[in-house]
Amino acid sequence: MPEKSESLHEKHRERLKEKFLEFGLDGIEEHELLELLLYYAVPRQNTNEIAHRLINEYGKLSDILEADVSNLMQIKGISKHSATLFKLILACINKYLNEQNDIANAMLTPQNINIYIKNLFYGHTNEVAYAVLLDSDCIVKKVKKLSQGTVNAAPLYTREVVKLAVNEKYPYVILAHNHPNGSAMPSKADFERTKAIELALNFIDVRLVDHIIVSGEEVISLAKNFNFFENE
Repeated sequence: MPEKSESLHEKHRERLKEKFLEFGLDGIEEHELLELLLYYAVPRQNTNEIAHRLINEYGKLSDILEADVSNLMQIKGISKHSATLFKLILACINKYLNEQNDIANAMLTPQNINIYIKNLFYGHTNEVAYAVLLDSDCIVKKVKKLSQGTVNAAPLYTREVVKLAVNEKYPYVILAHNHPNGSAMPSKADFERTKAIELALNFIDVRLVDHIIVSGEEVISLAKNFNFFENE
């Protein structure tokens, strides 16, 4: 009896794989996509039930991929091995998008800057801070990750930004960080850090032209939305 059951299950797996290869994501349901992914972490078990549990708990694939490993492992049938697979998939997506949307040598304009900056944070579930250095023609010459913190904080040190600006010798700097949970609206601390860094950069004749905050699809510019640098 177990051999017959395993044979039927193996045939089901093969049919689902062929269905995906023929029709892509348009040809399978969300739970089938999860079921298919789990084949590679759960070799001899019905992953359909596990897929439905994940959807019932998280609702959609993006939330599953972004969930903490410890939380994923609370779902019946999800081992550390399976949870690691989801984090690996998210990391691969992030790397792919960063390579496809590499902003090195891009000319930043009001029309494209939000897209370029937003892509820096795709897949990050903790706060991350970046410095983007530009030449006099607003061409991106370097993107430097300044820090990676927790879900609600990433240190942004004035001395680190100044040191980077001194070493690289480009005239313009844009700061960017994300708010993974909640709104992109800047906090009081965001304004205070920005002001401190702007004043420090002024001493070395480097201009801080913006500080951009990203939360999902929401992008807020201190320069554009708050006129923060208008009278500087």
